[in-house]
Amino acid sequence: MNKILSIDKIDRFGRIVESCGDDGREYGIKDGMEKMEGAAPAEPSLRDLPAAGRGHVPSRVRVTPEEGEPFTISGRRAVRLGLRPGEDLAPEIHREILQTLRVSCMQRCGTLLGSRDYTERRLRTKLEDAGYPPSIIEDCITKLKEARYLDDERYAQTYVRSYIHSRSCMRIRRDLLERGISEEEINRAFAVIEEETDPEEAQLVQIRCLLKKRGYDPGEADYAMRQKTMAFLHRKGYETDLIRRAMEADS
Repeated sequence: MNKILSIDKIDRFGRIVESCGDDGREYGIKDGMEKMEGAAPAEPSLRDLPAAGRGHVPSRVRVTPEEGEPFTISGRRAVRLGLRPGEDLAPEIHREILQTLRVSCMQRCGTLLGSRDYTERRLRTKLEDAGYPPSIIEDCITKLKEARYLDDERYAQTYVRSYIHSRSCMRIRRDLLERGISEEEINRAFAVIEEETDPEEAQLVQIRCLLKKRGYDPGEADYAMRQKTMAFLHRKGYETDLIRRAMEADS
C-alpha cells in the first residue's frame, strides 16, 4: 500500500506553517486542529484533523505519499477522505484525487488566461503556488501550448507592440527576460514589430519627450547638467548614441 508520510498545513502562499509526519510529531504552529470526531488528544497534531463541521480545519493541506508526488487539497476534503499521516492511501482514493486535481488545474488555467495573457513561466509559477503536482502542471501546459492558448512568442510580440512607444528597447527586453521569454523569441518579436514601426525613431521621440519634461535647455545646460541628464536616460535603458542624437537635435 501507499503510506502517507506527512500532511502539512500550508498558508495561501504555499508555505508550510505546520507539519506532521507519520510518527505523529509536529513542528510549527499549533492552532487547535486537535478535535478529531469530538475527541481532543493530550498532544494535538495534524494527525488528528477535526471531523467535518467540528473544530478548526486548515483551509489547505499538502499530502506527501510514499509513492507519487505530493499534492495539495482542502483540509475539509482531507477530512472527508479520512487521510491521516502514517496510514495507507487507498489506490482508488489516490486516483480520484489526482483526476480531480487535473480538472481543477485546467479550470484554473482557463480562469487565469481568460483575464490576461501569461508566459509559460508565469503560469507555471501560479500553478506551483497553488500546489498542483508537477506532472499535472506539465500535462496542462503541454495541452495549452498545443492549442496555442499559451504562446510565449505571441506574448512577446504583443508586449513589444504595446510598449515600443513608451519604454526603451532595453527595458522591454529586460521585462520579457524576467517573464521567462527567451532571447530568440524576443529577437523575433522585435523583427516582427520593426515591419510595423521604426523602434529607433520611437526611442528618439521618447527621449525628446523626457528631455522636455525635465526642462532640459541645451543652450543653458552646463557640462554637469548634461552628464546628469545622460545618466538619467541611461538608467531608463536608452542607448548612448540615441541619447546624444536627441540632445544634439535640441541644441
